[in-house]
Amino acid sequence: MMFCHSLKRGALFISIIALFIGHAQAQEDTVLTVSGDNQEVSYTMEQLENMAQDTITTETPWTKGNTQFTGITLKKLLEQSGIENENIKVGAINNYWANIPYQDIPTYDPILAFKMNGKSMSVRDKGPLWVIYPLSQTNQLTSELLHSRMVWQVNRIEVLH
Repeated sequence: MMFCHSLKRGALFISIIALFIGHAQAQEDTVLTVSGDNQEVSYTMEQLENMAQDTITTETPWTKGNTQFTGITLKKLLEQSGIENENIKVGAINNYWANIPYQDIPTYDPILAFKMNGKSMSVRDKGPLWVIYPLSQTNQLTSELLHSRMVWQVNRIEVLH
């Protein structure tokens, strides 16, 4: 009887540990949180990569020559998150943030990039997520306003009211 009781306690302990590890792993996997209107959606990198593979090839002040960025358009991401026609605030790991007005989305069709020249971006390389505008295609290479909205190391997007 004592052996059976110890076995049950051991199984319970292992179950609790597995639950905590699973919860911690889920939190670690989240790379982006989108929130607004009393809802919050969390995304893993795998989910973002499976949603779309949109590409922008552009020059930026931070890269050399034309660079190919792959990601999901902000329009698709916001629609997937249940958000339409809203101004947003994009935040980074280092607490930098920028407001992106809704009119930028249909005008420039920026993407939330997760790859640069076909490779995933590390935090050191401005990743894992970077807002990219098509600066070359829209003749906006010197637009400091758009540069300020090209947040890198993105980890959250919030709806502004």
